[in-house]
Amino acid sequence: MKQITRPLLELKNVSYAYGSYVALNQVSFELKAGELAVLAGRNGAGKSTLLRCVAGWNEVASGQVELMGTSIYQAEREMRRSLMLVPDTPPFYDDLTVAEHLQFIAQAHRLPDWKTTAHDLLKRFGLVTHQAAMPGALSRGQRYKLALCMALLVDPPLLLLDEPFGPLDPFSAGQLWEDLWSRRARGKTMLVSSHQSPLDVQPDRYLIMENGELLADGAPGELKEALHASAASLDALLRATIEYAERGGTGQAGG
Repeated sequence: MKQITRPLLELKNVSYAYGSYVALNQVSFELKAGELAVLAGRNGAGKSTLLRCVAGWNEVASGQVELMGTSIYQAEREMRRSLMLVPDTPPFYDDLTVAEHLQFIAQAHRLPDWKTTAHDLLKRFGLVTHQAAMPGALSRGQRYKLALCMALLVDPPLLLLDEPFGPLDPFSAGQLWEDLWSRRARGKTMLVSSHQSPLDVQPDRYLIMENGELLADGAPGELKEALHASAASLDALLRATIEYAERGGTGQAGG
């Protein structure tokens, strides 16, 4: 008998609205364990709202968000331990230093032997010399790096990143991509919102949104063929998806 593998993350017809404005409209997709997907789209496409719904920060108006077969609104404490969202503007405690933030997150998640990993992360993202600094003294890029270090230290089964490459310098963006690929090799799942990515790298899948709807879902090569795009790059696929929508295309490309 063929074994059926349940998706790690499953969205079923998820909708969300801010008052009368529909931010998400019947969005459905699945992510498997060990899959790295990029959620792409123009500003206002619904990417950040979708990530907040997946993380349970926003409660969906309709539909279901399931993690490992369980609604994220059930067994909430367990669900919180199984995923982390790093928003585009991460919040911090004003009275804790960089090092104390890592200590706090390690203790909150009861992480054993975390200090060596924390130091390695700070070194990789250029924050070792800022361990005694308060978040308010850091640049925007450094604050995002601190949030990344905290999330990567916890190393949850599902990691959600909202526009991580925007605040980062090219070197750090490359370091992050290496870390994400390393997590993928260990069976971790990542959903990364972005309209840009380091050059010469591609995820397993692109999920491309426009006006709150998922218009394209598939591997880069599959979407290039389905959308008749000029290349399998994020920029080319995003342009091709928008042109597809403007031509009146219906349904979801790829997949």
